[in-house]
Amino acid sequence: MSNNVCNCLGYFLAYYLNNFSKNMKFISLFILGMFVFSCETTSPITKPEIIPETDQKIIYEPEEEVKVIEKKEVRKKKIFTNIKSFEGKKITTVQEKYGNFNFSKIEKTFEFHRYNAESCRIFIQNYTSNKIIIHITIYNLETKKTYNQYQEESCT
Repeated sequence: MSNNVCNCLGYFLAYYLNNFSKNMKFISLFILGMFVFSCETTSPITKPEIIPETDQKIIYEPEEEVKVIEKKEVRKKKIFTNIKSFEGKKITTVQEKYGNFNFSKIEKTFEFHRYNAESCRIFIQNYTSNKIIIHITIYNLETKKTYNQYQEESCT
């Protein structure tokens, strides 16, 4: 290092080390003042007022009561007395007599259809290719029994 740099560095350190105590007093007073002012400004003097919500006003109130009339769909009861006789026939013959199915699932080889008959379900299985019925099952949901023939008294 050159002599000028050493002299400059020496003067710099001597000046700031002499004034270090003065600077530290100023910095500590500044920090103390900030702490005091911040404590005064954040402490609540009074409790905040709680503003109640405004009351809801009724803008329009009809004079007459509006009556909603619900129309109930009258279901025609289907009687599936000879449904087992359709085994081996085309599925379209069953649809012609009893209407569309309540549920159908069509897969690659088989189709699976269902009729809802009160507490019973009538399940029909047929081939997808030629639509011929393979099997018809009559199942009671409440008693969990299967029947060979549809019995109206046991399915109501």
